[in-house]
Amino acid sequence: MPLPFPLVSTALLLTALTLSAQEAPVLLRPHWDPGAAYVLETLTETVTDLSALGRKPEQGMKVKQTTRLGVGRLQEGRKEVSVIFSGLSGEAILDGKRQTFDSERLDEASPEIRASIGRSLGQQFVLVYDAEDRFLTARDTADMVAVRPDGQPSLQSIAESGQVAELFRRSLNMGLPEHAVRAGDTWTTEESLKFPSAGDVTVELKASYEATVDYQGTPHAKVRFTGDLVTRDSAERALSLGAGSKVFGQVLFDLGQRQVAFGAFRADLKLEVQGKTVPVRQQVTTRLTRVP
Repeated sequence: MPLPFPLVSTALLLTALTLSAQEAPVLLRPHWDPGAAYVLETLTETVTDLSALGRKPEQGMKVKQTTRLGVGRLQEGRKEVSVIFSGLSGEAILDGKRQTFDSERLDEASPEIRASIGRSLGQQFVLVYDAEDRFLTARDTADMVAVRPDGQPSLQSIAESGQVAELFRRSLNMGLPEHAVRAGDTWTTEESLKFPSAGDVTVELKASYEATVDYQGTPHAKVRFTGDLVTRDSAERALSLGAGSKVFGQVLFDLGQRQVAFGAFRADLKLEVQGKTVPVRQQVTTRLTRVP
């Protein structure tokens, strides 16, 4: 039996509204809620083939880093995100020997591990955003600046501390578009980054909003990307990024919390060291959780 015309019209209207809501573009920009606290857990696995340098074929490291973020409110709706690298643990294969380490028991680690971890553990800085969560500036990076024996800050350390803050900030948005998008949309991004020791690198990404998926019981935008890393710095350096270096991965953006809940990246790098190519494979997974 056919439905009366008013019911048909209502059903069609509801269907149209539902489809319209599903197709509405969304802004995949991380949102920082004043008063909130977050924990970011990052697992990085790096394998370096040193055979080209006449050393043992593979050196490897697996590092779990815990980063704590707290959000405060400034004048005119601006927000400040305080970032501190609060914990590091993992294992490394150096010169064929396996070593484990934990920042809570750093005195038990080898001198090489202590020196490496010591440069990262406890580093902190502040990222400032406007009321619409657009990045404005980084500050308080002086906490990461090394001091020379004469008691003066190292100029190189000052530059690199700013680069660390900038790289961290960019990693929170990797692959995400500046404009609102719908499922099925594609876009490209190109960003210039300064890597400590390696200089200026351009990251050229092609990305897509693949689908809206369920993750941990809530809807998330699934974004995939792939791209190239190209050195734009012509300066002579002991370490540089060679042609053919690539990165690819995916992120899950929580559409309710408006945050990247999960990310998985892989980089296949070709480092140029002493005129020789050293392949490096790095895999990174991240999980961001809001502290209740």
